[in-house]
Amino acid sequence: MRDGQFYIAGLRDPLAADPQALLSGTQVDPARVRSQWQFYQSLDPEFVLKRLTASLTPPKSVRLSIVEDRIVAEGEAPDTWIDRARAAARQLEAGGPVFDFSKVRDVSPEARAAEHWQTYVSRLEAQPGIIVAQQRASGGHFYISGLRDPQAADPQALLSGTGVDPARVHSQWQFYQSLDPKFVVKRLMASLTPPDSVRFSIIKDRIVVVGEAPAAWIDRARVAAQQLAADGLSLEISELREVTPQELTHLREAIQAVDILFDSGKAVPGPEQLPVLDKLANQLKELAKDARKAGVTAQFMLTGHSDAVGRETANASISAARAETVRALLKKRGVAPESLLVRGAGTFEPAETENSRTGSSANRRVSVTVNFH
Repeated sequence: MRDGQFYIAGLRDPLAADPQALLSGTQVDPARVRSQWQFYQSLDPEFVLKRLTASLTPPKSVRLSIVEDRIVAEGEAPDTWIDRARAAARQLEAGGPVFDFSKVRDVSPEARAAEHWQTYVSRLEAQPGIIVAQQRASGGHFYISGLRDPQAADPQALLSGTGVDPARVHSQWQFYQSLDPKFVVKRLMASLTPPDSVRFSIIKDRIVVVGEAPAAWIDRARVAAQQLAADGLSLEISELREVTPQELTHLREAIQAVDILFDSGKAVPGPEQLPVLDKLANQLKELAKDARKAGVTAQFMLTGHSDAVGRETANASISAARAETVRALLKKRGVAPESLLVRGAGTFEPAETENSRTGSSANRRVSVTVNFH
């Protein structure tokens, strides 16, 4: 202050307040003030934020703000804008506030494709039975390889909804068998074909088998348990009960006591045999069902017989025809045809000697033999 005049000099950021306007209300006569301000850029975060906004012209999808003396950018932008933001951040490192643009997502086509690809890879890695060994992107195409259990999800189907173009994906999956209990149970069901009376369940990564089954099936399950133990898996069969053969024996004996009788020279049984056929068909179906529950398959051998009247070749032929007729009649009554086998025994397996009074009529018959497999 000299001779009634006021002199002031210094530095001023163009974004700062107008010194002349600040005279208002101070009772200092503006005409007596001589000021000289040199240009400089303040590192105050508010000024830096304004200059960044003016120079970078962020898209509407990006928001700049001040967080604890840091300038933070959030949102999404193309890679070209992100590159400019990165350059601005490097310039500010020499003493200015930190410019953090890590929360800006790259939405350029290449970045979107890479992001979609990583979404797909993560989806694959979360799938049981799939092991991703290698994956990369090159020249707009994607390459992935690894191991896949045939029972695992289809990698091609998992592309749906990821935004990845299937035509740009090149995959190579090698076969392997996953030790995931769900997959192991499926393989056991296919290889052991358990009876209906047996149930598999998974309890804390242990496979537990409960129910009842024939001894032969339990032995097969025991072998499977030993094989899985070598892989570190537990197949528990201690709760399996062995099915007693007597449960099937009574009905088998009743069926094998039945004979379908024929008149001399006839290959079709008379009407009086129809009730016998009806009862036999019901017994065969019941035994087949009970056998399945026990884990075995019942097969029925229909053997045709003949009396000794006439030539042997003719007797053999009619005995086979009688067995075929009974097979057709049982099939018509709902017995599964694949369970019925036929053979003609001619006169070689007589029920009674031909010298007896009833010998000839008793030998004109079809008998049934039951076998379990």
